[in-house]
Amino acid sequence: MRERLRGVAFRPVSAPSESTRGQLRSLVVHLARRRLESEHRLTALGWLWPLVRQLAQLLVLVLVFGSVLDLGIEDYPLFVFAGLLVWTWFAAGLAGATTALITDRHLVYSPRLPNMVIPLVAVVVPLADVLLVLPVLLGMLAIDGRLTWTVLLLPVLLTVQFALTAGLSLITSALNVYFRDVQNIVGVGLLLFFYLTPVFYGVKNVPEQYRWLLHVNPMTPLINSVRAVLLDGELPRWQDMAIACPVAIAALLAGIALFRRLEANFVDEL
Repeated sequence: MRERLRGVAFRPVSAPSESTRGQLRSLVVHLARRRLESEHRLTALGWLWPLVRQLAQLLVLVLVFGSVLDLGIEDYPLFVFAGLLVWTWFAAGLAGATTALITDRHLVYSPRLPNMVIPLVAVVVPLADVLLVLPVLLGMLAIDGRLTWTVLLLPVLLTVQFALTAGLSLITSALNVYFRDVQNIVGVGLLLFFYLTPVFYGVKNVPEQYRWLLHVNPMTPLINSVRAVLLDGELPRWQDMAIACPVAIAALLAGIALFRRLEANFVDEL
């Protein structure tokens, strides 16, 4: 990989202007909408497929860990549902963005389209699926009498997760152009990462000596925070936000910097 990157021209990175950021947002939204429309076209269930996928996975986890292997977690279906919303967006966004520059290489050849838009679209598309499923969870909370004002903090947490996912996606998508094993590493990593993330279990279910593995995982404070505002009607713990926010910002800044430094040779490598 080092030899592949040796000829890359490293250009100084400057902050994008407000007009450039506005153009990027417009392009990402436009391309994400087109991608979603094309995915759901000519399907029987159409926009209901994201809900079907989420409920199917939820059913399996609730059946296995709520009935067969009881973890002793109160309101387990809601507990798992909240964790799945966070995890599925992260996993689908990162996996899709990692290969986006290769699968959509025809867009890379377009001189007027900023390359950064391509992996960002892959992050936004599964976010739309989450937003389609979210009303079901909110409805379940309302029926259970647990919907409180703290749900208004959810957009803040989703913004933090977007920064984290986008930053990591920019890094993996750029490196994957030069080193195609990155997409396989990400696939295996996400598989292992799922079991090291408290999606279907709580931190308290893990023995004390192994909890440090969860605490170094940036997805843990995000999932804990989402469950706090949705299920418990509480503010996120400051300890969780003190980890999630700096890590997300650092990932985003590092992703932008690395992507802009490596994109000069994308067309040659593709």
